[in-house]
Amino acid sequence: MTQKSSRQLRGTDETFLQLMQLSGAGLLKLAGFSSEIADGYEFRAVEFKEKRLQRPDVEGIPVLETQNTRVMLEFQGYTDKYIRYRSLNNMLQICLKSRDDKPVIGIIVYTEKNYQTAALALEQLITPLAKATDLIREIVLTDYTETELLAADPRLIVLAPFTVSTKLDKAVLKQKVAQWRVQIDAYYPATEELSEALNIIGLLLLNRFRDLSHQEIIDMLNLDLMQSRAGREIYQIGQLEGEQRGEQRGEQRGKQAGLVEGERSVITRLLEKRFGKLPHPLLMRLEQATLPELEHWTEELLTANCLDDIFKMQ
Repeated sequence: MTQKSSRQLRGTDETFLQLMQLSGAGLLKLAGFSSEIADGYEFRAVEFKEKRLQRPDVEGIPVLETQNTRVMLEFQGYTDKYIRYRSLNNMLQICLKSRDDKPVIGIIVYTEKNYQTAALALEQLITPLAKATDLIREIVLTDYTETELLAADPRLIVLAPFTVSTKLDKAVLKQKVAQWRVQIDAYYPATEELSEALNIIGLLLLNRFRDLSHQEIIDMLNLDLMQSRAGREIYQIGQLEGEQRGEQRGEQRGKQAGLVEGERSVITRLLEKRFGKLPHPLLMRLEQATLPELEHWTEELLTANCLDDIFKMQ
């Protein structure tokens, strides 16, 4: 269970990191920052060693000398009743590790209202914090309409998937996505930024609308699968999401196939790292192997001196 959650969350958080680096000023405006101040930040990933999941949080560093407040952002796409406490802890770590005394503002961005509702209030476990209600600012993306997002910053069009219901008719959603694509083209004229924006909205669509296939999203956004980074990443993560949905629905065959593919990938990488390029017949043998065979060969690899020791080649 932990491994599955880790893979899913890592993809989502990396997408939000891309968002902050592309248009972080827009989210700061949603959090109450003025345009002048919001535009004066640059954003970077920051990881904390005690986290079990490799999920990057985002720290905003002021570029302008006149603005000396740092920002620590946490994107919350699942239920965690201690999220406010984790955010407070991360804020303290930033202060302790910093070489200056700049204050830190914490911001939690919830992708759904129920994630915010499930979070324990800070004063529930730390009574003296009852009066410190402004320690952490909070945003719930599904609370905003598309119009409100664009009013804050037109570049937030990449967050438009959160403004519609996940139960929206697929034909209507297709029309919406086509409109969003036109707006993205207008708000992100630079080629590199356009690619990043399409990558972000595509991955958010994939994460939010679980009944859509990666190919459907690629078609909706009119992406060239092999020629665009967005198309390739949506395709790759779509495969992963499909495997996860299969596991969640209890489809044993899908889960078994995922385990086999994972084991095959691991042993192939280990073999290539130790023995170099593998001969074609061996690659075919790996491709057709069962899970028990792959697991056995992985164990043999620990003590083998050559490929023959593992596969008993004649």
